[in-house]
Amino acid sequence: MLAEERQKQIMQDLYEFQSVKISDLIERLQVTRETVRKDLYELEEKGFIRKVHGGAVLNKSNIQTAYTNRKSVNEKEKRGIAKEAAAFVGEGDTVYIDYGTTALYLTQELMLHAKNLTIVTNSLAIANEVVDGSNFELILIGGNVRRNERSTVGPIATRTMHDLFVDIGFFSAGALHPTHGYTSVHLGEAEVSKLMLQHTHKHVMMIDYSKFGTVHMNRVAKIEEIERLITDEKANNSMLKEIEKKTKDVVIAKSSE
Repeated sequence: MLAEERQKQIMQDLYEFQSVKISDLIERLQVTRETVRKDLYELEEKGFIRKVHGGAVLNKSNIQTAYTNRKSVNEKEKRGIAKEAAAFVGEGDTVYIDYGTTALYLTQELMLHAKNLTIVTNSLAIANEVVDGSNFELILIGGNVRRNERSTVGPIATRTMHDLFVDIGFFSAGALHPTHGYTSVHLGEAEVSKLMLQHTHKHVMMIDYSKFGTVHMNRVAKIEEIERLITDEKANNSMLKEIEKKTKDVVIAKSSE
């Protein structure tokens, strides 16, 4: 097993159990104590974990906060991004909307202005919004529910998506870096996004300024794989210049009042 695969497995265990023991990892990964220590050292250097005696725990500063709490973080920027994103949707489109709070604001914009849409999503929050407030057709991707994000992930989700193809997809990620691309904390959500990127005719990434310059464990996409990025006026200018070299279209949204 490669180091990257081992470290992904360690992070998955940490997300599930909050802590890991070196002795358990040796048995689970079938490697030496020295190999496990090296993996933990590298994960700590990246800011993902904090080593403790005999094991490791998650670095709390690198964990996504609860969905309901995050809705109000950078809300003006997110709503501005959502408004710009909605302009790329045409009447009668089949639209994939990823998980995340910016995606929820996009859904609300579409409900106000768009017509005859079919919404495909793995977000329970977005599905509830569509059911309660619109006449859109809705396809909810099933799977294992991640409560923190109110999204569905796992093999059931990916099997469903293999047969779904949409006109346009709107995606998000927990981090954006000019070199490392779009990354996510959670492996399952990254896998869902990666698969749907392959099944969308046009794809749009929605990222507010606070995500710039950071890197999470799981890559969602390389910079050049996304044709359109929508961000806000506070985004780092030097990073934007690097991203613009590899992206077909970068849209700067004004913050919503």
